[in-house]
Amino acid sequence: MRKMLLSFKPEVYEKIKSGKKKFEHRRNFPDEPIMAYMYVNAPIKAIKGIVYLGKRHLLSDWREEFKNDKAAVVRIEKYQELYRYAMEINEFQETTEISLGALRCDVSGFVVPQMYIYLDGTELLDYIENKIEKLDGCTVHDYSVIKSNEVCVH
Repeated sequence: MRKMLLSFKPEVYEKIKSGKKKFEHRRNFPDEPIMAYMYVNAPIKAIKGIVYLGKRHLLSDWREEFKNDKAAVVRIEKYQELYRYAMEINEFQETTEISLGALRCDVSGFVVPQMYIYLDGTELLDYIENKIEKLDGCTVHDYSVIKSNEVCVH
């Protein structure tokens, strides 16, 4: 499974942490399972979680699949203005924090990714894996059945 560093707004991080957000929406994203360290933007400015992303769904496929649910179609069309894909958030794991200051001090040339960066084989991955610790509890989702009221919701 490839590893990456993904940037999130603090409110999105909180929704993922609470389990309310089951899909991560992006305009572009690889079509493979991903383990991502979560960088949370200002005011947090730290890596503080791990998210495991599974199957990638095309929003246009959902529009067809849920065409008989008018409310779902409206939500999907609104999301399609900004995004193309939804990835299943299979699991979330809270971790200790690695601050932006520590990242900049300890990893030469560290820059916060605008969207995401791959970490495989990098000094940054080694640094994160040596520094971060998993905390108790994690959130796991089941996608054996995806209902229309679960798609494209905040």
